[in-house]
Amino acid sequence: MPTVRNRQLPYFLFSLTLVVIIGFFQFLDQLPTLPCQKSGFTVSQTTKSYIHPQKIVVRPWLGQHYVYAVFMLPNNHVYDQLMTINLPVNRTYCGVITNPTQTIDEINAKPGHYLVRGYLQTRTALKFIFAGQINDLKQINNWQLGYGIKKLPSE
Repeated sequence: MPTVRNRQLPYFLFSLTLVVIIGFFQFLDQLPTLPCQKSGFTVSQTTKSYIHPQKIVVRPWLGQHYVYAVFMLPNNHVYDQLMTINLPVNRTYCGVITNPTQTIDEINAKPGHYLVRGYLQTRTALKFIFAGQINDLKQINNWQLGYGIKKLPSE
């Protein structure tokens, strides 16, 4: 015959789990995100174009730096130091861009182009994954990087 203590254990475990989950989401909301400061957008608005990524990787469970996009840009063009991720929650998030290279994740730059990788903070990605919005993170049209023609020193 089960005792009163044994019957209360499932309720206790459920309550404890609920408190931990609510606490975790409160913690995620308190963490700072990368601000979209104007200093990160260095390309002039008059010559700026936008490009969407060639590839998006969303695997934050593998650790830090596993939520990123790979952008292919033409040579002789400069790019913003921040990329933007526009999600359906009417909010824009920013991520940092790495140095240019010719190969990223088995993607080779076309002739006359180079590749950069843009990272979204892992905690921001986790927030959307736990809210059931992982597909929004994987949409290529939600990620963009501004770029423009490199001005010569004489201009």
